[in-house]
Amino acid sequence: MPYNAGRTLRHTAVQAAAVAAMVILAGTAAAQWKSDVDACARASYAPDQRIEVCTRALAATAISAVERSSSLNNRGVAYKAKGDLDSAIADYDQAIALDSGFANAYNNRGAALGARGAFAAAIADFDKAIELDSKMAQAYANRGLAHGAQGDIDAAIADFDLALQNDPQAARVYRDRAAAWEAKSDLARATADLTEAIRISPTDEELFIARGRLWDLQRNFVNSIADYDEAIRLNPKAAGAFNNRCNTWLQKERYSQAIADCGEAVKLNPDLAPAHFNRGVAMGIAGDVAGAMLEYGESIRLSPEFGAAYKSRGVLNYDAGKFGAAQSDLAMAVRQLPRDSYAAIWLYLANARMDRAGDAVRDLERAAAQLDGKAWPSPIIALLLGKSDPGSVFQAAQQGDARSQADRQCEAAFYVGQWHVLRSEKAPAIRWLEDAQRDCRRSFAESVAARAELDRLNR
Repeated sequence: MPYNAGRTLRHTAVQAAAVAAMVILAGTAAAQWKSDVDACARASYAPDQRIEVCTRALAATAISAVERSSSLNNRGVAYKAKGDLDSAIADYDQAIALDSGFANAYNNRGAALGARGAFAAAIADFDKAIELDSKMAQAYANRGLAHGAQGDIDAAIADFDLALQNDPQAARVYRDRAAAWEAKSDLARATADLTEAIRISPTDEELFIARGRLWDLQRNFVNSIADYDEAIRLNPKAAGAFNNRCNTWLQKERYSQAIADCGEAVKLNPDLAPAHFNRGVAMGIAGDVAGAMLEYGESIRLSPEFGAAYKSRGVLNYDAGKFGAAQSDLAMAVRQLPRDSYAAIWLYLANARMDRAGDAVRDLERAAAQLDGKAWPSPIIALLLGKSDPGSVFQAAQQGDARSQADRQCEAAFYVGQWHVLRSEKAPAIRWLEDAQRDCRRSFAESVAARAELDRLNR
């Protein structure tokens, strides 16, 4: 008995210690699980870290259905942040299956579907999110973006209005509605929305850059430069602000300042294709043709569908008498810019100089079918297609304000001169090209091209 009793007492003590240890371990495990669920909800975590803690939380057997649904939704957000849309949508699907009233999961799945380009399905999810929570501003805003992506700008604006009714301080929604107003060519309302966004978020340099671009479209260069200046003050490394200010200097015909600003943009972001393009434009006007060609080539390398770069490089090749290279570039420009009348005209000229009259006419007729036949420079297209005469071109150029008339007369002189060149009529060609060289503004491609053509004619 004593032995047995002692043994029994010892066994009981061991069991008690083991039970105590199990209680401690269980408490630790529960604490870890709860900690993982809480950490999974933290938007401040980096996506990979968030995915890790969410996955750990979801592996816990004690997690409730509500916590599981929430953790799946949060992990989906992290997957979407990484660009893994398939995994994100799969997590949202599971979250919704566990909780069919989870409005935020519908909104998030809609955003992922929209990022994939499935806008109809995205809108259906946003509709459901709004049905479940009629005050969810983010769902209205997201649905507005989806409507805008489908080309329904009025529906987009209506949704942005509803988003702002529910969250009047949402600067991003004002910016998105500004883009919608711009798409409707209502630049005044677009500018007003960006001004409100800036009032709400005065340290966001991107808002100043966006409003500066709108001021440029309205030719209010004083305001646009002020906005770019402020963006640069807020963020001295804002390459986009330097690039846009470069473009403004180009429009003001201040080329040294343009080259300096585009140079700074390229230094800050060597992969910024528009900055290379704008610097190329400034260099070309300043007479650095070799530099311009290099910049156009770099912008095309960085952005192979950069139609304006192909067009500008094509014109420089034409000026240099490299008509084959010009034709190749301009054909690409027309493919990328099917509604650019000037790209179509320059392609015609390059084709014609290569004795490809049939291609020249066919390509120009095809382009003309997509253009406004009543707007300038349609009279030039009609002349090149043999459907008009030089007198009609000059008469059509006498429209608009004084500046527009001067610019159109300069273009008329250049293209009528080219028309005479193609007809081997040297004397009238020289006459009109000399007028173009004298009258065209320095920033016009026709100004440089007239000088190059005269050099060829006078050899």
